[in-house]
Amino acid sequence: MSTENLNKTSIAENYISKKTPKKVNIDVLKRKIYEQQKKEKMVGRIAIFTFFSFICVIGFIISA
Repeated sequence: MSTENLNKTSIAENYISKKTPKKVNIDVLKRKIYEQQKKEKMVGRIAIFTFFSFICVIGFIISA
């Protein structure tokens, strides 16, 4: 049991000790957020368009 704990500890230390970049490019992050919001808006518009199209088709079938 103690060897399992040691193995887990060494894995955790190796994972934590990996170097992460200190600098972050804000423009890249802003662009990613903008693209994410753009995709979300597009999905919302497609869902609304599909819903209204479905309602129109149902109304056309009922009236015919």
